[in-house]
Amino acid sequence: MNNYVYLRLEKLTGEEAARHKVKADAKIPRLDMKGQTGYYEPLKAFMNPKGMIFFYVTGTDMINASNLRRTDVRLQSNGINLSSIYWMDAKSETELIGYGNPADVEYFKPKMKKRKDGTVAKVTEMRNPFYNNRKDGFMFLCKPDMSAMEMVIVLGGRYTMQSECRRYIDGEMDDVMKSLRDEARPIFNY
Repeated sequence: MNNYVYLRLEKLTGEEAARHKVKADAKIPRLDMKGQTGYYEPLKAFMNPKGMIFFYVTGTDMINASNLRRTDVRLQSNGINLSSIYWMDAKSETELIGYGNPADVEYFKPKMKKRKDGTVAKVTEMRNPFYNNRKDGFMFLCKPDMSAMEMVIVLGGRYTMQSECRRYIDGEMDDVMKSLRDEARPIFNY
């Protein structure tokens, strides 16, 4: 159990979105962290001033990767790419199973940002909040419509994530998953 951190991410209900002034039914899906088991230091980089942690499910058209390593989906927030999601071949109508990992570079390259007046400003490079955790791996269990997702962080599991997903598919992680789900607690009161 100590090798895992669990996150439950869900789309906000209309009432929750209105209460916290979040745009409901936006084009880019937003998943808020509604439950967590364990502590994972890099997540602090994603916490907004209200204490919420959320991610956007976006395409990967902006990712600089070869076609062999490109995916269709990634999670990002606050200008930081949490991970791309590589889907397993498991067939299920109710769940998509995937894996990913944090970037292993210490600093993200500076980006050019266009100002409203049309001029361009260089944004300074940013330290990767996952750099000290770059050997970790992520397993994603998603609803097909991306309205909810479970993320299991496997500490030190960067190079074993396909095996971890296969263990989940084969039912070898049922007890671990039940325990992680049962112990999950909210970090923000929605």
